[in-house]
Amino acid sequence: MARSLQLSFKGEKYSLGIQKLDRKKLYGYTSVIVKDDNGSKCGLATISDDGKYILSKGCVGYTTLNENNEYVPSSSVKMVDQDGQPIEKILSSFDLEEIELTVGKMDDYLTLNVKSVYQLNPDEETDLSGLIKLLEANTLLYFKFNYRTDYDADDAFLLQSDGAIFMVIGSISPFEFIGLEKVVEEVVLTPEEEEEEDFDFGML
Repeated sequence: MARSLQLSFKGEKYSLGIQKLDRKKLYGYTSVIVKDDNGSKCGLATISDDGKYILSKGCVGYTTLNENNEYVPSSSVKMVDQDGQPIEKILSSFDLEEIELTVGKMDDYLTLNVKSVYQLNPDEETDLSGLIKLLEANTLLYFKFNYRTDYDADDAFLLQSDGAIFMVIGSISPFEFIGLEKVVEEVVLTPEEEEEEDFDFGML
């Protein structure tokens, strides 16, 4: 069963499932199948650095080693901040009983480095009419979204199009506009100066 987000705004609660949108679903896709001379399907393989071994799919992975090149289980790896203090993991948004929405800023949305877009689908008992009217009035709703429990949550904005609600997630860029360094002034040339600026290509 698909997991749902439990969102709320000003006392109204909404239970919404998510469906990721990607180019394949919007435009379709093509795939290339490579076969050998016998008609068998070929797969991608990796050659080891010494050139002695061919490693097929599933033979290569990532692991963590300590200063003695000893294997370290991922469960024992802890994240710390710049001061060396441990960082607590952020729960998955699906594990939260309720997520309170706030009114987002358009400037933040316009500087969002978009990672993914999801369509939100209501449960049978969820009425979205009030939420859609709110979004139709050009109101952005914001919350922090975390797909799975980890150390960093994404910025998420809700918006609507043709009665459907979408969630756009990513990270808000920290850049701020501080003004122009130099004011550009328009220079108007007199007729005499314009004649001096003319270039005679016949001189080439």
